Amino acid sequence: DFLLRILPEIEFLNRSVSLLRALRDRGYPLCNPILRPTADKAFAAQGLYNPEVALRIDDRVVDNDFSFDDNARIYILSGPNRGGKSVITCAVGLAQAMAQLGLPVPATAAEISPVDAIFTHFPEGADDTMGKGRLGEECARLRGIFDELTEDSLVLLDESLSSTGAYEASFIAAELLAAFAVKRCRGIFSTHLHELAASADEINARTAPFGGVRIDTLVAGMEEGRRSFRILRCKPDGKSYARDIANKYGLSFSELIRAESAERNPS
Repeated sequence: DFLLRILPEIEFLNRSVSLLRALRDRGYPLCNPILRPTADKAFAAQGLYNPEVALRIDDRVVDNDFSFDDNARIYILSGPNRGGKSVITCAVGLAQAMAQLGLPVPATAAEISPVDAIFTHFPEGADDTMGKGRLGEECARLRGIFDELTEDSLVLLDESLSSTGAYEASFIAAELLAAFAVKRCRGIFSTHLHELAASADEINARTAPFGGVRIDTLVAGMEEGRRSFRILRCKPDGKSYARDIANKYGLSFSELIRAESAERNPS
Protein backbone atom coordinates (compact mmCIF):
# COMPACT_ATOMS: atom_id res chain seq x y z
CA ASP A 1 0.00 0.00 0.00
CA PHE A 2 2.82 2.38 0.84
CA LEU A 3 4.51 1.86 -2.53
CA LEU A 4 1.22 2.26 -4.38
CA ARG A 5 0.58 5.57 -2.63
CA ILE A 6 3.94 7.00 -3.67
CA LEU A 7 3.77 5.59 -7.21
CA PRO A 8 2.92 9.04 -8.71
CA GLU A 9 6.01 10.49 -7.02
CA ILE A 10 8.18 7.66 -8.33
CA GLU A 11 6.85 8.26 -11.84
CA PHE A 12 7.47 12.01 -11.51
CA LEU A 13 11.06 11.41 -10.38
CA ASN A 14 11.71 8.91 -13.19
CA ARG A 15 10.34 11.20 -15.91
CA SER A 16 12.14 14.23 -14.49
CA VAL A 17 15.48 12.43 -14.55
CA SER A 18 14.80 11.32 -18.13
CA LEU A 19 14.12 14.92 -19.16
CA LEU A 20 17.24 16.29 -17.48
CA ARG A 21 19.43 13.54 -18.93
CA ALA A 22 18.05 14.16 -22.42
CA LEU A 23 18.88 17.86 -22.16
CA ARG A 24 22.38 17.22 -20.84
CA ASP A 25 23.03 14.60 -23.51
CA ARG A 26 22.32 17.28 -26.12
CA GLY A 27 24.73 19.67 -24.41
CA TYR A 28 22.19 22.06 -22.89
CA PRO A 29 22.99 23.67 -19.53
CA LEU A 30 20.90 23.20 -16.39
CA CYS A 31 21.31 25.10 -13.14
CA ASN A 32 20.01 24.89 -9.61
CA PRO A 33 18.23 28.23 -9.13
CA ILE A 34 18.76 30.47 -6.15
CA LEU A 35 15.37 30.55 -4.44
CA ARG A 36 14.36 34.00 -3.23
CA PRO A 37 11.51 34.89 -0.84
CA THR A 38 8.07 35.27 -2.40
CA ALA A 39 7.99 38.93 -1.38
CA ASP A 40 11.06 39.65 -3.55
CA LYS A 41 9.05 38.76 -6.70
CA ALA A 42 12.30 37.73 -8.33
CA PHE A 43 12.78 36.11 -11.71
CA ALA A 44 16.15 36.58 -13.36
CA ALA A 45 17.57 33.94 -15.67
CA GLN A 46 20.68 34.00 -17.83
CA GLY A 47 20.85 31.79 -20.89
CA LEU A 48 17.19 30.79 -20.56
CA TYR A 49 15.86 28.39 -23.20
CA ASN A 50 12.72 26.36 -23.85
CA PRO A 51 13.50 22.69 -23.05
CA GLU A 52 10.64 21.34 -25.19
CA VAL A 53 11.95 23.14 -28.28
CA ALA A 54 15.53 22.16 -27.43
CA LEU A 55 14.59 18.48 -27.61
CA ARG A 56 12.40 18.83 -30.71
CA ILE A 57 14.62 20.64 -33.20
CA ASP A 58 17.94 19.62 -34.73
CA ASP A 59 19.48 23.10 -34.65
CA ARG A 60 20.74 24.64 -31.43
CA VAL A 61 17.95 26.51 -29.71
CA VAL A 62 18.63 30.22 -29.09
CA ASP A 63 18.85 31.20 -25.42
CA ASN A 64 18.01 34.59 -23.91
CA ASP A 65 18.47 36.49 -20.69
CA PHE A 66 15.16 37.37 -19.07
CA SER A 67 14.17 39.15 -15.86
CA PHE A 68 11.34 40.94 -14.13
CA ASP A 69 12.46 44.02 -12.20
CA ASP A 70 11.14 47.24 -10.66
CA ASN A 71 10.99 48.84 -14.11
CA ALA A 72 8.96 45.99 -15.58
CA ARG A 73 6.76 43.49 -13.80
CA ILE A 74 4.70 43.04 -16.97
CA TYR A 75 6.01 42.87 -20.53
CA ILE A 76 4.31 43.39 -23.86
CA LEU A 77 6.27 41.13 -26.21
CA SER A 78 5.84 41.90 -29.89
CA GLY A 79 7.64 41.01 -33.09
CA PRO A 80 7.31 39.03 -36.32
CA ASN A 81 5.32 35.82 -36.62
CA ARG A 82 7.39 32.75 -35.74
CA GLY A 83 10.01 35.02 -34.22
CA GLY A 84 10.25 33.25 -30.87
CA LYS A 85 7.54 35.05 -28.88
CA SER A 86 5.64 31.93 -27.85
CA VAL A 87 8.87 30.02 -27.23
CA ILE A 88 10.24 32.49 -24.66
CA THR A 89 6.82 32.95 -23.04
CA CYS A 90 6.62 29.19 -22.46
CA ALA A 91 10.26 29.09 -21.35
CA VAL A 92 9.55 31.52 -18.51
CA GLY A 93 6.59 29.47 -17.32
CA LEU A 94 8.50 26.18 -17.56
CA ALA A 95 11.47 27.57 -15.62
CA GLN A 96 9.14 28.86 -12.90
CA ALA A 97 7.33 25.52 -12.65
CA MET A 98 10.53 23.46 -12.67
CA ALA A 99 12.06 25.62 -9.94
CA GLN A 100 9.00 25.16 -7.73
CA LEU A 101 9.06 21.41 -8.38
CA GLY A 102 12.60 21.30 -7.01
CA LEU A 103 14.20 20.63 -10.40
CA PRO A 104 17.14 22.31 -12.13
CA VAL A 105 15.99 24.92 -14.61
CA PRO A 106 16.94 25.31 -18.30
CA ALA A 107 19.37 28.21 -17.93
CA THR A 108 22.98 28.91 -17.02
CA ALA A 109 21.99 30.81 -13.85
CA ALA A 110 18.72 31.85 -12.24
CA GLU A 111 17.19 33.53 -9.19
CA ILE A 112 13.50 32.83 -8.76
CA SER A 113 10.81 33.61 -6.18
CA PRO A 114 7.88 31.21 -5.85
CA VAL A 115 4.49 32.24 -7.24
CA ASP A 116 1.13 31.18 -5.90
CA ALA A 117 -0.18 30.28 -9.37
CA ILE A 118 0.73 30.36 -13.06
CA PHE A 119 -2.20 31.48 -15.22
CA THR A 120 -2.01 30.92 -18.96
CA HIS A 121 -4.10 31.97 -21.94
CA PHE A 122 -2.87 30.37 -25.15
CA PRO A 123 -4.71 29.86 -28.44
CA GLU A 124 -7.23 27.03 -28.25
CA GLY A 125 -9.96 25.50 -30.33
CA ALA A 126 -13.59 26.47 -30.15
CA ASP A 127 -14.27 24.78 -26.80
CA ASP A 128 -16.81 27.12 -25.28
CA THR A 129 -17.86 29.36 -28.11
CA MET A 130 -21.52 28.29 -28.28
CA GLY A 131 -23.59 31.38 -27.61
CA LYS A 132 -20.56 33.63 -27.06
CA GLY A 133 -18.39 33.32 -30.13
CA ARG A 134 -14.62 32.99 -29.96
CA LEU A 135 -14.05 36.57 -28.80
CA GLY A 136 -16.64 36.16 -26.07
CA GLU A 137 -14.99 32.93 -24.96
CA GLU A 138 -11.58 34.61 -24.84
CA CYS A 139 -12.92 37.53 -22.83
CA ALA A 140 -14.67 35.18 -20.40
CA ARG A 141 -11.47 33.23 -19.83
CA LEU A 142 -9.44 36.41 -19.35
CA ARG A 143 -11.95 37.75 -16.83
CA GLY A 144 -11.76 34.45 -14.98
CA ILE A 145 -7.98 34.76 -14.80
CA PHE A 146 -8.22 38.32 -13.51
CA ASP A 147 -10.66 37.32 -10.78
CA GLU A 148 -8.33 34.58 -9.51
CA LEU A 149 -4.84 36.10 -9.69
CA THR A 150 -3.00 37.90 -6.89
CA GLU A 151 0.10 40.07 -6.75
CA ASP A 152 2.13 36.87 -6.26
CA SER A 153 0.85 35.27 -9.48
CA LEU A 154 2.47 34.83 -12.90
CA VAL A 155 0.30 35.44 -15.99
CA LEU A 156 1.35 34.25 -19.46
CA LEU A 157 -0.79 35.36 -22.40
CA ASP A 158 0.05 34.32 -25.96
CA GLU A 159 -1.72 36.01 -28.88
CA SER A 160 -4.81 36.59 -26.77
CA LEU A 161 -7.70 38.46 -28.43
CA SER A 162 -6.50 37.45 -31.89
CA SER A 163 -10.09 36.51 -32.76
CA THR A 164 -11.04 40.15 -33.40
CA GLY A 165 -9.67 43.12 -35.34
CA ALA A 166 -6.51 44.97 -34.37
CA TYR A 167 -8.32 48.07 -33.08
CA GLU A 168 -10.73 46.17 -30.84
CA ALA A 169 -8.03 43.77 -29.65
CA SER A 170 -5.61 46.60 -28.77
CA PHE A 171 -8.28 48.45 -26.82
CA ILE A 172 -9.42 45.42 -24.81
CA ALA A 173 -5.82 44.30 -24.20
CA ALA A 174 -4.82 47.76 -22.95
CA GLU A 175 -7.73 47.72 -20.51
CA LEU A 176 -6.73 44.26 -19.30
CA LEU A 177 -3.04 45.08 -18.93
CA ALA A 178 -3.86 48.23 -16.96
CA ALA A 179 -5.93 46.12 -14.56
CA PHE A 180 -3.13 43.53 -14.29
CA ALA A 181 -0.70 46.34 -13.45
CA VAL A 182 -2.94 47.52 -10.61
CA LYS A 183 -3.16 43.90 -9.38
CA ARG A 184 0.68 44.08 -9.26
CA CYS A 185 1.23 40.61 -10.72
CA ARG A 186 4.02 39.52 -13.04
CA GLY A 187 3.26 38.66 -16.61
CA ILE A 188 4.00 38.49 -20.32
CA PHE A 189 1.56 39.44 -23.07
CA SER A 190 2.93 38.03 -26.34
CA THR A 191 1.18 39.71 -29.25
CA HIS A 192 1.30 40.77 -32.89
CA LEU A 193 -0.42 44.04 -31.91
CA HIS A 194 2.32 46.64 -32.36
CA GLU A 195 -0.19 49.37 -31.49
CA LEU A 196 -0.61 47.80 -28.05
CA ALA A 197 3.15 47.71 -27.46
CA ALA A 198 3.40 51.37 -28.49
CA SER A 199 0.85 52.27 -25.80
CA ALA A 200 2.93 50.98 -22.84
CA ASP A 201 3.84 54.48 -21.63
CA GLU A 202 0.20 55.54 -21.81
CA ILE A 203 -0.88 52.52 -19.76
CA ASN A 204 1.83 53.25 -17.16
CA ALA A 205 0.67 56.85 -16.81
CA ARG A 206 -2.91 55.66 -16.37
CA THR A 207 -2.12 53.11 -13.64
CA ALA A 208 0.54 55.03 -11.68
CA PRO A 209 -2.05 56.85 -9.48
CA PHE A 210 -3.41 53.44 -8.46
CA GLY A 211 0.01 52.04 -7.53
CA GLY A 212 0.29 49.88 -10.62
CA VAL A 213 3.52 48.09 -11.47
CA ARG A 214 5.35 49.23 -14.58
CA ILE A 215 4.86 47.72 -18.00
CA ASP A 216 7.72 47.58 -20.50
CA THR A 217 8.19 46.22 -24.01
CA LEU A 218 10.19 43.34 -25.44
CA VAL A 219 10.81 42.70 -29.12
CA ALA A 220 11.59 39.48 -30.97
CA GLY A 221 14.53 40.60 -33.06
CA MET A 222 15.16 40.62 -36.79
CA GLU A 223 18.58 40.73 -38.44
CA GLU A 224 18.82 41.46 -42.16
CA GLY A 225 15.27 40.28 -42.73
CA ARG A 226 15.80 37.04 -40.81
CA ARG A 227 14.42 36.10 -37.41
CA SER A 228 17.23 36.07 -34.86
CA PHE A 229 15.06 34.60 -32.03
CA ARG A 230 16.78 37.10 -29.74
CA ILE A 231 14.43 38.84 -27.32
CA LEU A 232 15.43 42.47 -26.95
CA ARG A 233 14.26 44.94 -24.33
CA CYS A 234 13.45 47.90 -26.53
CA LYS A 235 10.62 49.84 -28.13
CA PRO A 236 8.84 48.06 -30.99
CA ASP A 237 9.01 49.25 -34.57
CA GLY A 238 6.45 47.31 -36.57
CA LYS A 239 7.42 49.09 -39.77
CA SER A 240 10.98 47.84 -39.56
CA TYR A 241 9.80 44.21 -39.43
CA ALA A 242 7.53 44.73 -42.40
CA ARG A 243 10.29 46.55 -44.29
CA ASP A 244 12.76 43.74 -43.67
CA ILE A 245 10.30 41.11 -44.83
CA ALA A 246 9.35 43.15 -47.90
CA ASN A 247 13.01 43.60 -48.84
CA LYS A 248 13.79 39.93 -48.26
CA TYR A 249 11.06 38.74 -50.63
CA GLY A 250 11.46 41.52 -53.19
CA LEU A 251 8.15 43.18 -52.32
CA SER A 252 9.44 46.67 -51.52
CA PHE A 253 8.26 49.47 -53.81
CA SER A 254 11.78 50.16 -55.07
CA GLU A 255 12.43 46.48 -55.83
CA LEU A 256 9.10 46.03 -57.62
CA ILE A 257 9.59 49.17 -59.70
CA ARG A 258 13.11 48.07 -60.59
CA ALA A 259 11.78 44.70 -61.72
CA GLU A 260 9.03 46.40 -63.74
CA SER A 261 11.54 48.69 -65.43
CA ALA A 262 13.81 45.77 -66.28
CA GLU A 263 10.88 43.92 -67.85
CA ARG A 264 9.88 46.90 -69.97
CA ASN A 265 13.42 47.77 -71.03
CA PRO A 266 15.38 44.53 -71.28
CA SER A 267 19.06 45.07 -71.93
